[in-house]
Amino acid sequence: MLRRAAGTLVRGRDLKIFLMINNQDYTTTRATSAVVANLDAVRGLACLLVVSFHVVGETESNGLRLPATSAWHHAMQSIEFLRIPLFTAMSGYLYAGRRVLRSEFTQFWQKKWRRLAIPYVFVTCVIWLLRSVTAENPTSLPDELVAASTHLWFLQALLLLFAAISIADIIFRPGPIVLMLVGLVAIMLAQSGLPITTDFGLAGACYLAPYFLFGIILREHPQWLRDPQSGLLALGIILIVLASQQLGLFGLAVRVEALQLPAALAGLAGVVFFLQRVPNNPLLASIGVYSYTIYLWHVLASASVRAALVKLGVTSVPVLFVLCFVAAVIAPIVLYHAARRIPWISIAVTGERDRASPRQARRPLPRTA
Repeated sequence: MLRRAAGTLVRGRDLKIFLMINNQDYTTTRATSAVVANLDAVRGLACLLVVSFHVVGETESNGLRLPATSAWHHAMQSIEFLRIPLFTAMSGYLYAGRRVLRSEFTQFWQKKWRRLAIPYVFVTCVIWLLRSVTAENPTSLPDELVAASTHLWFLQALLLLFAAISIADIIFRPGPIVLMLVGLVAIMLAQSGLPITTDFGLAGACYLAPYFLFGIILREHPQWLRDPQSGLLALGIILIVLASQQLGLFGLAVRVEALQLPAALAGLAGVVFFLQRVPNNPLLASIGVYSYTIYLWHVLASASVRAALVKLGVTSVPVLFVLCFVAAVIAPIVLYHAARRIPWISIAVTGERDRASPRQARRPLPRTA
């Protein structure tokens, strides 16, 4: 059938046949599978992993500003292949619940602009201004908006991923085989060493693509999550890569880098394992509802609390970590509820314009982030 369709693309009926994958019509179908019961709990866990990383800091010059040899950095580096992959897969998983139709493309991007682009510009400007005041701003504002040097690169990358998948969905709606192959291409590009610009989040999108596409596959093929054997296999992959990572961190072997295939496999395995095995904990689930706003503002909250504590003479790393971590989670939630009282501020701060509670709006809204 595919061979016949490829040979007669000029005919409208055959073109439509050619653009059908697994008997799914690209103009009408929707994913019908329900979300897993522990989705918000997994999102909450992913959010806390990301927050803990930024509280400690990626380098010696940010976060708690600890030496590179610190055990805190070691702990964060040990799970680097689980944090962002899990967070990203949730975006793909939620998007798959309502993949874009041709008739909805404009409305879809109006929501994306509100949900991702406006908060990106606003938070970037706030961070840039604060850095300017503290003389810690190495780039101009236009440069920062083009190539984010903060955690907001994630939003740039997501915008590119949503652009790619939404355009593909209105043209030929790729199925699982195409998605897996595209994900593999992205992994190979990321680890190839080829120069990929960070402008507009292109390098970040290449890194995130396998996990985003895998989230779509898992939503549309939920049987992968129902099989307990897949969870055991996923755990085995995680443990093997984690052991190899430890050998590398201790200088006993070549380190497993985040852009390499083994780390990507472990990240994909982590998505399966956590979606299958994380309990539907109410506390994690409540955090998961606010995960997007927490992601936007947690770095500023943590940095502000750390600066205040240091001025007060607090030097204990465990104390600094706990207080900064709590502030990085709680402050954005408080900010969320305050901002939702002013619609035009709410869009910039949270990406939402209505006044519904996050728990009431959590099903339609998270899919856009």
